[in-house]
Amino acid sequence: MTDPITFPRVEDTGDSEDQEQRERQHAVNEVLAEAGEAGRRAAGWVRELAGRQPEDGHRRVLERAADAIEQAAGREVVPGGEGQLAEELAYDLSASIVTGTPYAQAFPELAMGERIALVAVCALAASMPASVLGELERELPALAATTAAAVTAGRAARP
Repeated sequence: MTDPITFPRVEDTGDSEDQEQRERQHAVNEVLAEAGEAGRRAAGWVRELAGRQPEDGHRRVLERAADAIEQAAGREVVPGGEGQLAEELAYDLSASIVTGTPYAQAFPELAMGERIALVAVCALAASMPASVLGELERELPALAATTAAAVTAGRAARP
């Protein structure tokens, strides 16, 4: 009786490459969802700040910032994209948010800790689209976690 002929096993690299691609896409989708959720929560907090403002102009500025945070942390993060933040969003996320509208007699009614957290949240949201240019799966979760921490600090700073 002769031994059966055995052939070396040939791996189908196409299937394994497809599987790796699907796994990476799943990981990217999870990271994008996490960042989007952090943006929605941060925007909710900024809307709470807006709701406390007696000055209508300050309320509108903060509401625009909330919308910009949500957008920058969500649909503006485009894997394979250019990582650029639209000029209008960059304006709404600028540090001048703490002074509110220039047409009011006083600044928005925010505690100092809220102001600091607000600037942090805006800066973090503004940087999220650029994460697609680097290591998205490493950078975006760090930005999302820092955003969540800034919101927590801002909530704790309320007088």
